[in-house]
Amino acid sequence: MYLARLMGYDYEIQYRSGTHNQAADALSRLSEHGSSVSLLLSVPSLNFLDELRRQLEVDPAYMQRRNDIRNSPATHPELSISGALILRRGRIWLPQNFPLIPTLLIEFHATPTGGHAGVTKTLARISENFYWEGLRADVTQFVAKCVDCHYMKYETKRPAGLLCPLPVPHRPWDYLSLDFIVGLPPFHSNTVILVVVDRFSKGVHLGMLPQSHTAYSIVVLFTDIIVKLHGVPQSLVSDRDPLFVSKFWQDLFKIEWHPPQNELRLPPPK
Repeated sequence: MYLARLMGYDYEIQYRSGTHNQAADALSRLSEHGSSVSLLLSVPSLNFLDELRRQLEVDPAYMQRRNDIRNSPATHPELSISGALILRRGRIWLPQNFPLIPTLLIEFHATPTGGHAGVTKTLARISENFYWEGLRADVTQFVAKCVDCHYMKYETKRPAGLLCPLPVPHRPWDYLSLDFIVGLPPFHSNTVILVVVDRFSKGVHLGMLPQSHTAYSIVVLFTDIIVKLHGVPQSLVSDRDPLFVSKFWQDLFKIEWHPPQNELRLPPPK
């Protein structure tokens, strides 16, 4: 499989004399044992193309496509024949479900040179030299089922940092938490419940919402079940739902609350 590893690189072999080769490795040194000198050289066996041709010659789908190209090349403008191989825009064309495809996936992903890269990098490396129908789907499925990636893959996200404990509430209904319960059986066209919990007393208020609720409808419901009864809270804890971090929801808490008038005027929906 050395050829499969080298085909993805654009390289040129150049000779460097020993006086200029300051970072010499074991392959460029002469091992002396007494008066005898032995030179050890490792030469890779480039038999991949031979094995590829042998398997292609007995594949009926490949032979049928090659005959079609030879008989009517105009009907296959993207395909050409080079020796015994079919090329598609300079890449080796392989029939779907070809027996060597799993070997290529292992070579370009699960070997040390493959490095267990993600779908994008693995697909790019294979696409430099090979093409077959369903290439992207095969790479995606292979990477998703890679056991080593599941067990050993490192986390690419930035560290989340230390947990910050929430301040302890000192009175009820000033520090609240809220979230949704979804996927419930419909009741008067409502399938969602807004759950608001007081972090001090653990008291709960529930409100119904339709499945297609908006930030404005949540604010109206929150005003009816919380603000009218307990006033505007000082703190709300929720997940980063887009409805809770929307501009309308943020602007709501910039409105001044005047208890003597006992009213809260909501801005119009946008």
